[in-house]
Amino acid sequence: MDRRRFLHAVSSAATLSATGFAARSVFAQSRTVNRVAVIGAGIIGSAIAYYLAKRGCEVRIVEKGLPANQASGNTFAWINAAYANKPSSYQALRQASLAEYHRLAEDVSFPARWSGSLEWFEDPTQQAQLIRDVQAFQATPGAATTIIDAARAREIEPNLEIADGLQVAHATNDGAVDAAATTQALFDKAISYGALPIMPAEVTSIRERQRDVRVITDVNRFEADLVVVAAGVGTAAIARSVGERVDTASRSTPGIIVTTDPIDMTISSVLYPPRVHIHQQLDGSVVIGEKAGYPVTEVHSRSLAGRPNEFPDNATGTRHALRILSMARDLVPELSAVRGAHVGIGWRPMPTDGLPLIGHGRNAPNIYFATMHSGVTLAPIVGRLAAEEILDGIRVDALDDFRPERIQASA
Repeated sequence: MDRRRFLHAVSSAATLSATGFAARSVFAQSRTVNRVAVIGAGIIGSAIAYYLAKRGCEVRIVEKGLPANQASGNTFAWINAAYANKPSSYQALRQASLAEYHRLAEDVSFPARWSGSLEWFEDPTQQAQLIRDVQAFQATPGAATTIIDAARAREIEPNLEIADGLQVAHATNDGAVDAAATTQALFDKAISYGALPIMPAEVTSIRERQRDVRVITDVNRFEADLVVVAAGVGTAAIARSVGERVDTASRSTPGIIVTTDPIDMTISSVLYPPRVHIHQQLDGSVVIGEKAGYPVTEVHSRSLAGRPNEFPDNATGTRHALRILSMARDLVPELSAVRGAHVGIGWRPMPTDGLPLIGHGRNAPNIYFATMHSGVTLAPIVGRLAAEEILDGIRVDALDDFRPERIQASA
């Protein structure tokens, strides 16, 4: 490793330690990485491309559609670390990403609201668990979540209909973004730093060679020192092609998201009650997701075959929008006149154990995987730490619980 990389690695370790993370100088690749191909222009791929390009790396972004074309453009986009996720390293990563979002805003302009969140359950068992989780989380440094009563929730959200007697988790640090616009902003900033988009293009082959990796798409071919796979539910198929086996698709579930026409500001917080979740964006549009999941019927199963991001016809999408809007109006009656402008389906990439998948492949060390749910919450911190690992040849301790080898088997 040359002197420049060594000094930067030492500097990176100190910076990460200052934010509660430690980096150790275990070099994941034997050669300097100057050229990186990023497969996927969702929020994770765009974030990694941004942090790499900002460091001066030669980046190519391969995307088969447009930025945020799949899950990142069809997601509820709640940025949260409201209470204790397990393991504790996962919670720490989520908290660090909330802080990284604020640092990111110094360089990238994206629409975000930091108005906190309100969450509760109607089921007594789930509600009791929520309270226990919040109480456990309150001992965590930087925790900003408390349990409030229904009256206090109505003070925070005057348009909210909530039954007396309910207790609500109030997380003041949480926020929400327009995920598609944020992805586009990261993508555009990466381009401004010199990243090269290759789109629409689909990867047909990745071949590790002695000195580099050859990437072949349906429109061109090129060489890179390392390939980042941030392809969401498509990650598993790419992994198989390079001798890795990771599962990011079998647990993938569809999230149906309704985005309304803009209205006057009605909601400030992210609302996360039992049936639907709601937040309002800076432009006034309201984003509504179905928490309980779509109705399991033969008709709906046919509609979702092949994991589409849109329903096969307007009538089916309209029926879903009306059903979801009806539930939202029970919670916020002020939404009675709002109209659904768009209905999308987001397929959440979900590794088998539910935790993020971040790091070099076991059999293909020049392939770096980055896929997870929630990508919107984790994008800034994963983008920054992945760039550090790739360019400085270090392993960041904070990512050790999320390495691909924990669920990999030789293909």
